[in-house]
Amino acid sequence: MTQAQRLISAIRRRRSGMTYGELEALKVSTCPWRRISESGSQYLREGERLDRKTGNDGLVRFVIVRG
Repeated sequence: MTQAQRLISAIRRRRSGMTYGELEALKVSTCPWRRISESGSQYLREGERLDRKTGNDGLVRFVIVRG
C-alpha cells in the first residue's frame, strides 16, 4: 500500500476530513500533503474529488467530496 493510498483511506474514514496536523500525526509521510497532491487522485473512487476546506476554527481540512 502506497503512502498516498494510506492517506486517502484515512481521510475517507473521517467524516469531517483531516487537518495538516492530523495527517502528519499518522506518521505515514513527513510531507503528507505533497503525497496527496502528487498521486492521491489515483486512489479516489469514481465521482469523488479531494477538496481543501477551511473550518470555522480557521484550520484547513482535506475532505473527500462525492458527486
